[in-house]
Amino acid sequence: MITEIQAAHALQTAIVAILGITVLFKIVPMFRLDCFRQQMFSVRDELFDYATAGNIAFSDPAYILLRRQMNGMIRYGHQLTLFRSVMTWTIKRVSGNKPTFPWHESWDEALANLKSDEVRSQMQAFHNRGATIAAKHLIYGSMVLWIALMIAAICLFTFGATLGIRQLLRLAKQKVLSGPIDQRFIEEDAVGGMA
Repeated sequence: MITEIQAAHALQTAIVAILGITVLFKIVPMFRLDCFRQQMFSVRDELFDYATAGNIAFSDPAYILLRRQMNGMIRYGHQLTLFRSVMTWTIKRVSGNKPTFPWHESWDEALANLKSDEVRSQMQAFHNRGATIAAKHLIYGSMVLWIALMIAAICLFTFGATLGIRQLLRLAKQKVLSGPIDQRFIEEDAVGGMA
């Protein structure tokens, strides 16, 4: 029979579990997405300021490509997940279609057409910052990846601990046998006792 105290504890546990799941799977991802978009907005604004200062034309293909990419990441950031990336890569590999990278080809061509090395390196820096933000969003945002890493860490720790204990016992056996008593005396005593 369930007492009132047990029922209260069960209700409290259920409420905490529901709140925890809501925070973990709803609120934290929303917060992460907002942070990702804000960081991308910041880089895009710096790119805009760089063009406004007259360093690169707004009509330059490198500027247009980079701005479109950042706009796409801001708009579709909620779809930028590790699972989708892995599945897209897997489908392309399994179907035998050689992956094509038209954006990267256009980007490389647009960078090559820039006349100033300083502008080229600055545009590449903007691109690298955006790519780093996207990569962090992919890696740090995957609950499945974090759970898999925790399971792997626990398995490695357990395996390492059992391996460590085995090595410790083996070392202790060697130390005892090679300690103050010479092992040859023990072996001869054992042989002499059988005779």
